[in-house]
Amino acid sequence: MQFKFIHIILLATLLQSCSSLRKEESTKSNGEPILLSGQDLIRFQKLFYNGNKEKVLGNFDKASNLFESCIRRDPNSAAAMYELGSIYVRTGKLKEGIYFAKKASEIDGANIWYQLLLADAYAQSRDYDKSIKTYKEIIKLHPENIELYYEMSSIMLAAQQFSEAIEVYDQIEEIVGVVEEISLQKEMIYITLNKVDKAALELEKLIEKNPKEVRFYGMLAELYQANNMPEKALQTYEKLKAVDPNDPHIHLSLSNYYRSIGDREKSFAELQLAFSNERLGIDKKINILLSYYSIIQSFPELTDQALMLCKQLTETHPAEAKSHSIYGDFLYREKLVEEAREEYRAALELDGNRFIIWQQLLQINSELRDYDALLEESSKALELFPNQSILYLFNGIANIQKKTFVEAIDVLQKGIELTTENKILLSNFYSSLGDSYHSNKDTSKSDKAYDKALEFDPINKYVLNNYSYYLSQRGADLDRARDMSESANKLDPDNTSFQDTYAWILYKSEQYAEAKKWLEKALEGGGKTRSTILEHYGDVLFKLGEVDNAVDYWKQAKERGDKSEELEKKITDRFLYE
Repeated sequence: MQFKFIHIILLATLLQSCSSLRKEESTKSNGEPILLSGQDLIRFQKLFYNGNKEKVLGNFDKASNLFESCIRRDPNSAAAMYELGSIYVRTGKLKEGIYFAKKASEIDGANIWYQLLLADAYAQSRDYDKSIKTYKEIIKLHPENIELYYEMSSIMLAAQQFSEAIEVYDQIEEIVGVVEEISLQKEMIYITLNKVDKAALELEKLIEKNPKEVRFYGMLAELYQANNMPEKALQTYEKLKAVDPNDPHIHLSLSNYYRSIGDREKSFAELQLAFSNERLGIDKKINILLSYYSIIQSFPELTDQALMLCKQLTETHPAEAKSHSIYGDFLYREKLVEEAREEYRAALELDGNRFIIWQQLLQINSELRDYDALLEESSKALELFPNQSILYLFNGIANIQKKTFVEAIDVLQKGIELTTENKILLSNFYSSLGDSYHSNKDTSKSDKAYDKALEFDPINKYVLNNYSYYLSQRGADLDRARDMSESANKLDPDNTSFQDTYAWILYKSEQYAEAKKWLEKALEGGGKTRSTILEHYGDVLFKLGEVDNAVDYWKQAKERGDKSEELEKKITDRFLYE
């Protein structure tokens, strides 16, 4: 253990030592005083001074040797004993420290510093009884020194002498009156001793002295709650309400109280009152919501409560970007994507410098396939954060969907220049760049971009699928196309688009029966709503001689949105044009 007075002793060493030296008077073995004089006194003083200098510098071995020399010159020097003892205590040589501190105290029993060193040395060696006994002797000489009582009580606590410590705290109270530090320490001791009534009495004393301090009411109520006294806890909370009816912390405490007794409805009602109070800081409220965010996965029935609190937060703090952003996070988590987007937009209106919110907003635009919004808002974000490469990817994707491929190529290349170590992001950049070049009829650059994408992420399933499909459309490198498509389907075996790609490669390889099986798999998995898959199935059926069925599927493809002239011609002429 470390005790406060050891630090005081060390800081006061030099001054005290010098003072002790001036007062010191040694004795002969027969009891007659020994007074050093002349050269002996000068040598002693020089050794003593140098010892203290080395001690202050932290050179404890040198200091010890010098003080030992002092003691050899004057075996009854209390000051030298004290200094040597303090070094031993400080360096953990407690047995030696106790010896020299005790010797110093025996020589000069009136010196408080010598006795304090001895008490601290006993305490550090866990000889608590001797330490306490020493403190009692010091207090007899200095009953007015309150710090001595504090130090002795701390050692009693270390020795688990709780009743004795209480007696010391009572003595302090007799001198200085009711003090928060003492009352709270006594409360903790009484709790340890399972004397709840006496612990409560200590808090009541603090309330009586500080009737407007809401903290003490809360602590008393929590004490009653923790010890299965719900009625007394509620009475205390009601008293607390009377002190400051508008204090939101009261509602938080009551919410915890009602939750502890299983009344969830009242608990949540009190929490709502706290959230509606502007005096409760927004950061405290957000911390509460974050706790909801963590536990909703295990207790989904709390989702509605969390959303209600989020809404209350935005109503109580409408000008705080944080209130809208956390509401957006909860809405997005619950797949209320459009509502989340509005909250993120509200947050950015209040604070446009929050990059993470811009990123989340753009992600939502992409998910909603709102490419007009994606293009517009990614452009705004780029003006604010021109060094954030992910924004270039969002902007590039938006340009691809808007069929402005030259602009897409330009912005994607800028994003690639800003991206150095993130291989997944680079793969996505090159994938989008490959899409842009493909749509711009530049197959050579498109292939190179896709190759680069796979170099950074060999299992990018979208690149594997798109690249293989475009190769099959051109009838180029069908073996590689088939390998890539197989890999994509292994990575995502239920993806109907990937199944359609593999079927189309088989079709291009004139393996019509196998192509039919894969297209039927895609249709069963949800492909009946996709005009491309329906048309491809019609093409395969035609190759297999099932003309009527082929025409029927071409017509279904038309109904699902494919209005191409080629499809119309196939239906009209009942013939497959390639």
